[in-house]
Amino acid sequence: MLSYAPATDTRFSGIEVRVVPENVTSTPKTPIAATREPLVEEKLLLAKRGENFEQVMRAAGAAPDQIRAMITAFAGRVRTAPLPDGQVLQALYAPGLNPGDPRQIVRVSLVTNGQPDGTVAVNDRGLFVLVNLPRQELASPQRPQRRSEDGGDEDDEESGGARLYESIYETGMRHDLPRPLIDELVRIFSYDLDFQQRVRGGDNLEVIFTEEDEGERAEILSASLTIGGETRRVFRFQAPEDGLIDYFDEEGKSLKKFLLRKPIADGEMRSGFGMRYHPILRYSKMHTGVDWANRIGTPILAAGNGTVIKAEWDSGYGRRIEIQHANGYVTTYSHQSAFAKGIAPGVKVRQGQVIGYLGSSGLSTGPHLHYEVLVNGSFVNPMKIRVPRGRELQGPALAEYKRQRDEIQGLIERAGGTVAQLR
Repeated sequence: MLSYAPATDTRFSGIEVRVVPENVTSTPKTPIAATREPLVEEKLLLAKRGENFEQVMRAAGAAPDQIRAMITAFAGRVRTAPLPDGQVLQALYAPGLNPGDPRQIVRVSLVTNGQPDGTVAVNDRGLFVLVNLPRQELASPQRPQRRSEDGGDEDDEESGGARLYESIYETGMRHDLPRPLIDELVRIFSYDLDFQQRVRGGDNLEVIFTEEDEGERAEILSASLTIGGETRRVFRFQAPEDGLIDYFDEEGKSLKKFLLRKPIADGEMRSGFGMRYHPILRYSKMHTGVDWANRIGTPILAAGNGTVIKAEWDSGYGRRIEIQHANGYVTTYSHQSAFAKGIAPGVKVRQGQVIGYLGSSGLSTGPHLHYEVLVNGSFVNPMKIRVPRGRELQGPALAEYKRQRDEIQGLIERAGGTVAQLR
C-alpha cells in the first residue's frame, strides 16, 4: 500500500499539547527587589587608551587566575600589549558555584562593529575554551533558561511552538507513521536543518511511504518538509549498479553534508549548544556541544570521514573519541560505554561508521552522547554550522534517478491525497 499524509493536515503548529495536572507543580512568582543584582547579566567594557586585556578584566572584577585562563583560551588573540583604543568587550556575569559566592565572568567576547570577533567561555569542566558565537547570540543580553524536569532547556513561552525535532516525531505518530520511518525522516533532513529551531504556522510535513507487506519493511518514497516558507523535497533512489538506497532532491543533489548533525542511530536531543543556566547551582556555563539521549549501547556514528586522533578515558568526559576531518574540522563523542572494535588513534573512519556505543561514563547525569564540533580549534554549534554538500548525480545515474523520481510523482498524483495500491 502507498500511504499519503497531505501537508495541509500535518501543520506542526496544530500539535496538541496535553498537561497532566498530577505532574504539574505551580510556584507563585516572587518579585525581585529593585536593589538586587540580576542573576545573569551582560556588560559592555571599553578599553581606555593604553590598557591591555588583563587591566580591563581586572577592573571588571575577574580574578587573576581567571584572566590567565581567558588569555590562554584566546590563543594569541589577546596579549600583554595594549588593546586598540576604544576596543569593546562584552562580559557575561553569572552567580558563583556556591551560595553566597560573588558573581563571576563566565564568557568574554571581543566586539567589532557590534558583533563577536572572538569569544571564550567556561565549559562543563569549568575551563575557559574558545567558542564561535552566531551573530544573533551576541546581539542582545542573554537570559537564563529554565530547565525542564527531564534536564532539557526550556525557552520562554513567547519564543514559539515546539522544537522541530519534537514536532516531526509528534506529527508522524499522530498520522500513524511507523517509528522507524520517523527516525529515517530525521536522518534524511538532519544534514540540512537546525532541529532546535521553533516551528511556526505554515510549517508542514508531507510523507509518501510504502506500508509493511509480507515481511517487507516500510520505506519512504518521498518526503517534503516546509520550514519558514522554504520547502525541501526528497525522493528515494536505488542505484542500479549496487542496489544501495539513498535520497536526493528534485535535481538529483544529495542532502548529505560533510558532517552529520546527529551522529547517533536513534535518540532525543536533551541539551543544545550555548550558555546554560543551572537553577540549583545558580551559575551559567558554556555547553560546547549537543546532547543526544538514548539507551546505553545505542550505536554512535562517525559524523564524517576522518582519522581518529583520540580514543581514551578523558576525565569528566568519560570514554571519549576525537576525529580529525578535512579543512580543520574536529568532532568529539563523549560519555561512551565502549568503543567499537578496531577504533584507536590513527584509524581512518568513514561517515556513518559505528565508532562506539552510548553510555554514561565520566561526569554524566544519565545515558547520553555529548557531541562537539570544532573548526580550527574553536567550538561551533553542530546544529547550525553550514558545511559543504555531498554527492550530485550525473550522466546515466541522473537519468535513472529522474525516471524513478517521475514514477514516484505519478504515484502521488494517482493517490489523490488518500490511499493507492502499489503494484
